[in-house]
Amino acid sequence: MTAKFTAEELLKITGGRIAAGSISDESGSACAEIDQLQAGQWFIALPSKRADGHDSLAEAAARGALGCVVVDRERYAFASPEATLVAVPSTLQALYQLASFSRQQVDPIVIAVTGSSGKSTTRDMCKDIASKKFKVHWSQADRPDAKNLALTILSMPDDCEVLVVELSQKGRGQISWLSSLLKPDIGVVTNIGLAHLETLGSIENIAAAKCELLEGLSIREGLAVLGSTDQHLISRASVAFAGGRCMTYHDSQIDEVAVTPENTLFSVSGSDTLFEINSHGSAYLRDAWCAIVCARHLGMSDHDIAEGLRRYVPPRGRGNRLVTTNGALLIDESHSATPDSVRAAVTAFLDRRAVPAKKKYIVLGKITELGETSENIHSKLGRWLSEESFDCLITIGDCAAHINASAHSGKFERVSCVGSEEVVHYLSDKLDEETAVLVDGSDCAELRCLVNALSRDKNA
Repeated sequence: MTAKFTAEELLKITGGRIAAGSISDESGSACAEIDQLQAGQWFIALPSKRADGHDSLAEAAARGALGCVVVDRERYAFASPEATLVAVPSTLQALYQLASFSRQQVDPIVIAVTGSSGKSTTRDMCKDIASKKFKVHWSQADRPDAKNLALTILSMPDDCEVLVVELSQKGRGQISWLSSLLKPDIGVVTNIGLAHLETLGSIENIAAAKCELLEGLSIREGLAVLGSTDQHLISRASVAFAGGRCMTYHDSQIDEVAVTPENTLFSVSGSDTLFEINSHGSAYLRDAWCAIVCARHLGMSDHDIAEGLRRYVPPRGRGNRLVTTNGALLIDESHSATPDSVRAAVTAFLDRRAVPAKKKYIVLGKITELGETSENIHSKLGRWLSEESFDCLITIGDCAAHINASAHSGKFERVSCVGSEEVVHYLSDKLDEETAVLVDGSDCAELRCLVNALSRDKNA
């Protein structure tokens, strides 16, 4: 059962007033999406680019809402005459206030994850492992923001023991504010990379923004988990969490035992347990290590952690393996990309233990949020690729064309395409059961169309 509020509690938490209707003793959970509203819930009328929740007040009453939380104003044109309206200065702020109250009332152990890449994977691994022993609730939004974080907290069952959330940001101060709302017990920064250069300007600022998460940790009982030895990250973390307990990932802490097309078996230094993930490459091993450290802090045994980690299945766009209509292997890494994550994905793809195909095609889209450095970083990636051995590099769009142009010294074929249809046409007579394709880049319509067009499963 999720958190429920009476009108009196709403007034006390939000500092609002009754603008219409009467106060009853009934309690209900909060909902901010009119199409998801159920009878007996409070409807929070949020403003948005698509629609203003205040335009749906009559529909909320028709759906059986207990009442509506609205912005304080003189009149409400779309409200039902008998509706109970709780007026507040800001409905978005009211949403955050209710979420903060709910977090304190349920009081789960909170694991919060951020980083330039690997956030969603680490979140999902933490969730799958912790679910072996605890009642777990987690954020599910692809692009988590403050609103979705608040809705995640408000949908948390009152018997939740562990809450696992992913935090993203566009600028300084955002993660700090989210951390103060969450009050996490464990803060994970998977890594820092060149993502967000467009808004943050420098790697130092990126490190500072990500480490804002650690400001909300308890120095006494909290744990900071760093998935990288980057000195900018370590230096900033030591400031944000000065005196607190911190665990930092080093490559030496993971030892690959076996790599097969289905999974990677590995050990962690200091443990006799053999761990397994249904993924390949150094980035996924780092994310797994972060999740293992979190689970150990929860008091879980390595045996239970290993069993929980086996439950992890890569979702769409995060290394999931598909089959094309021609029988070729298709690895979809299209959900998001940073220069480092692309290098890691390519390296794993070219590992013949993981992908033993005779012919390999790499399809790359643009990497977003690089600002004025975009052309240079795409070109640098192309120069790195030119040293690798595979059959063909295909790029989509103008930004990725810089990758293609800079890979001119490579011993592979290069094809520059405008859109996904060109790629499909080029590959149409080249794919068979002895070939494999990697699709990587920042999530965009062209990459999604490409994966869907090539895949046997059109809902991939």
